[in-house]
Amino acid sequence: MAALTVRGTPPGVVVRASACALAVASLALVAVTTTAPAASAAPASTSRWWGADRYATAAAVSKESFPQGARDVVVVSGARFPDALAAAPLAAQLGGPVLTVQPGDLPEATRAELQRLSPAVIHVVGGTSAVSEDLFRQLQPLASQRVERIQGDDRYGTAARVATTSFADASEVVLASGEDFPDALAGGAAGAALGSPLLLSGRDALPAATRSALTALAPSRVTLVGGTSVVTPTVVAQVKQALPSTAVVRLAGDDRYATAAVVARDTWESVPSPLLASGEAFPDALAGAALGAPLLLARRDCLPAATVTAYKDLGVRDVTAVGGEAALSEAALAATPCR
Repeated sequence: MAALTVRGTPPGVVVRASACALAVASLALVAVTTTAPAASAAPASTSRWWGADRYATAAAVSKESFPQGARDVVVVSGARFPDALAAAPLAAQLGGPVLTVQPGDLPEATRAELQRLSPAVIHVVGGTSAVSEDLFRQLQPLASQRVERIQGDDRYGTAARVATTSFADASEVVLASGEDFPDALAGGAAGAALGSPLLLSGRDALPAATRSALTALAPSRVTLVGGTSVVTPTVVAQVKQALPSTAVVRLAGDDRYATAAVVARDTWESVPSPLLASGEAFPDALAGAALGAPLLLARRDCLPAATVTAYKDLGVRDVTAVGGEAALSEAALAATPCR
């Protein structure tokens, strides 16, 4: 498979070519699954990016990844996931971090990191129920040029707006459920690496805003992340109807952990230094996904079988946890298998 090195990912990480490089001309639906057994795969070294809470953890990830500051910063709710899901590929596209806020309050850790980053533009993703107008005004003195809001009528419209305004030339689109976060986080990390936006779907129907965005973007490949229990074949049929010449590839495992592992295998040919985040909450994983680095998921106190197997298959050597021990214990970071 053709490969390219993506700027901003850990050294040695190799990512597959985008859909246009694959020259997919005909419609196809490919299901990729994994059921490999677990085995011991302790990494050679581990590290941790974390803060006292989800807001401080996002700030810590930003500080580690953007030590010289950033022109563009994406700000999303750290309390509600729906509007935030599309933020990871956007931040990667802009070359900046994702920081999180409370709906009506600017956490001190986020404020301090914005002051350090000294951005020209702050991009707020989500409507006023996610990031209030008062908080929007609090952000304005922290950007040298402007603060702008990207939003739609709902989570689907917000993701569609991000995609059509910032990814007009994307040859691949990632599609995941908008009703829960785990598959969208794994898909967002892949999209961040590939320069692909993340669009959201309902379980049984493609929302009108998503359909319109797909038609406008006309990608060569749609990568559907998640099994048939979260996005049914009816949605696939609707994507095919909207894009009859586009390849549709479903990446799915038995659960959220296996799906993240499948996405990593599809996107990266080798993953010596992945990020590891909790599969049980979204904020820490979102901050990591925005880096365009391989993202694998864990339970708090152990590594699920699919993640253990992915360590072996992808040649994992060094692992960085995103989040404190309340989210990921040292046992999980040390690749202790779940029993």
